[in-house]
Amino acid sequence: MSKRICIIGGASFVGRAIARQAIDAGHQVTITTRHPARARDMRLKGIQVKVADIVSGKGLDEAIQGNDCVINLVGLLFESGRNTLEAEHIEGVKKVCVACENAHVPQLLHMSALLSEDAVKENAYAKSKRQAEDIIQNTSLQWTIFRPATIFGANDSFLMRLKSLSAFAPFLPALSEQAKFQPIWVEDVARAFVLSIGNAKTSKQIFTLAGSQTYTLKTITNLWMQALGRKRIVFSMPLFNAILLPIIAKLLPKPFVTAEQLKLLKYDNITQDQAFPEMFGTTASFESLLPVLASDNQATLLQQRLDSARTHYRKT
Repeated sequence: MSKRICIIGGASFVGRAIARQAIDAGHQVTITTRHPARARDMRLKGIQVKVADIVSGKGLDEAIQGNDCVINLVGLLFESGRNTLEAEHIEGVKKVCVACENAHVPQLLHMSALLSEDAVKENAYAKSKRQAEDIIQNTSLQWTIFRPATIFGANDSFLMRLKSLSAFAPFLPALSEQAKFQPIWVEDVARAFVLSIGNAKTSKQIFTLAGSQTYTLKTITNLWMQALGRKRIVFSMPLFNAILLPIIAKLLPKPFVTAEQLKLLKYDNITQDQAFPEMFGTTASFESLLPVLASDNQATLLQQRLDSARTHYRKT
């Protein structure tokens, strides 16, 4: 059944995948963004674009009003000016919840992050993400929380950053050789969200979304270089030797690593529980998609996504 959904932060990497799949599933989609020019292309797909700011709250009430489901994707990787972890992950989530309750929105889907308990105790980013979860769980809303592992895909900030760095650097550092990851394809994450729209079985549930295979950062980097056809020396850099990287990165318009991200590398980004819920299907293989991503073959990726999504939507 078609639903009216509003995706807060919908012009983002994950938001675009969810919006595309939601349209394919027959839903009416509105996205909010602080920068409407960046979402101009999304209007061509039948998606409404509204300006809203989770920090100030401006435009949120209008955007949320009249929807059957609100999806909150706002997440902050590095602080800048008024855009802080407190303002976006905590106070911003409070504003979203109040707006949803005032508008009597039946359902709220929220994207959190896969984080170890040690990280939550010691890391500011992790603490703020978990505080946001607590805020949502204490509302009257029919909420669902997703905790994705590291998300990869076309135009991501993970593999594409390594691709850019390796274009001119003969050596690549693998920060924290011991840290383990379970990368998850963005289209699998999007499918979990879309299959939860209007689905009472997901209400008041927290789901982990992770890939089926575990890798170290060094292995991921080597596999990606192989897919790109680039011979690069990948060396392990202990975290204590990387302490200057965030300071250097701050000088760039868009830092490639922050101090908080560096601290998170002390902890594994994996789950001891079920990696991906059966009700959302199966995940794509990380290694099988690397050659496609390396060749920038968007047509192939799109076809894979459509085939996968249509199969699972027909089953529900």
